[in-house]
Amino acid sequence: MAMFNPETETLNRRELLDFQNERLGILINHAYANVRFYRNKFDAAGLNPDDIKTLEDLKKIPFTTREDLVSNYPYGMFAVPLRDVVRLQFPLGHYGNPIVIGYTREDLKIWRELVARIMVGVGITEHDIIQVAFNYGLFMGAFRFNQGAELIGAAVVPASVAPADVQIRIMRDFKSTVLVSTPSFALHIIETMRARGKTKELSLKIGLFGAEPWPESARGIIEEGLGIKAYDIYGVTELIEPGVSGECTEKAGLHIFEDHFFPEIIDPITGRSLKEGEEGELVLTSLTTSAYPLIRYRTHDRTALCTKPCACGRTLVRMNRISKRTDRMISVRGINVFPEMITEVLSGIEGIGPEYSLEIKQKAGMNDQLIIRVSPSPDLAQAAEDTATLHGKVQSALRKALGLRVQVDI
Repeated sequence: MAMFNPETETLNRRELLDFQNERLGILINHAYANVRFYRNKFDAAGLNPDDIKTLEDLKKIPFTTREDLVSNYPYGMFAVPLRDVVRLQFPLGHYGNPIVIGYTREDLKIWRELVARIMVGVGITEHDIIQVAFNYGLFMGAFRFNQGAELIGAAVVPASVAPADVQIRIMRDFKSTVLVSTPSFALHIIETMRARGKTKELSLKIGLFGAEPWPESARGIIEEGLGIKAYDIYGVTELIEPGVSGECTEKAGLHIFEDHFFPEIIDPITGRSLKEGEEGELVLTSLTTSAYPLIRYRTHDRTALCTKPCACGRTLVRMNRISKRTDRMISVRGINVFPEMITEVLSGIEGIGPEYSLEIKQKAGMNDQLIIRVSPSPDLAQAAEDTATLHGKVQSALRKALGLRVQVDI
């Protein structure tokens, strides 16, 4: 099986553990010395960096949460001076203060290699033409696909969020062999192709899909509809997205790149560590991130781990595909939506009541459309013109805040 970095991807577990422990010591000292948040967290727990000698000692350290990142906006979590930061990321969809994530030049170099590993692991070579149909404005990972492809010598078509009919024309005319997008957009492309009777004229053979959960049933529809092999990729916005893990051609779980991330599985309620094979919440520690180190970060994604060697030859731990969350966040067409954000937006609009309800429409087992129902205040209930104006105001405010078109019912 092809690998981008076979020496690292096939390390035996003992060698990998020694490698991780070495990098852990560097990470802990770096975070303690340069991030006040972690220094205060260690001091409050009665810990100093010398107390964390191995990965087993990580359990002594309290978790890091999204709320911690929000409360340290904008640069409180940075471990390097701003002059060393070459990329800033501003994820949409967070409530309260936003989150700003920084990357050094070395951080981006690592991220680029991890995306290349995923590509090579599913059979992408220098002979492929990769069509990237992610939003280049909202999803920083889209640029990493470009740069990962450069490492392996493949050509890239940055199709971004062009309509489905334009995507199809690009695939046909450019003879694209790889599609990279959300799975929901791939389904939309298939529907458009079928409506136009154009299902047998493409050169596609591989698909990389992520940014939202998608079931095996959706994989089957995509593979049949596009005539490809479809693979899952995983990332965390607060770390790197994508690049934490990816499937190989065996489709037997997603390989986590343990030379850069240490994974744990915990009980989401008690925080207790779970054994291999038990499903719980994924917690990640970034072992090599310079600008924005995260220690025991709670992802709220539910999965389980397996350390048995994969038939592809890799020895890296594998995680099950993500299908559930431990918090109230939902993903709609690749956009993360927090109910708290909706509450915040609606509370600032006059003319509607304090309560609202959400409904999710699904297509092939994935969240396809978000419907938000609100009630007008009594003085507007009988005025159709005012209700129409209110409808436009609510819809516009939600789209601006969420980066997503939603259906509003009043």
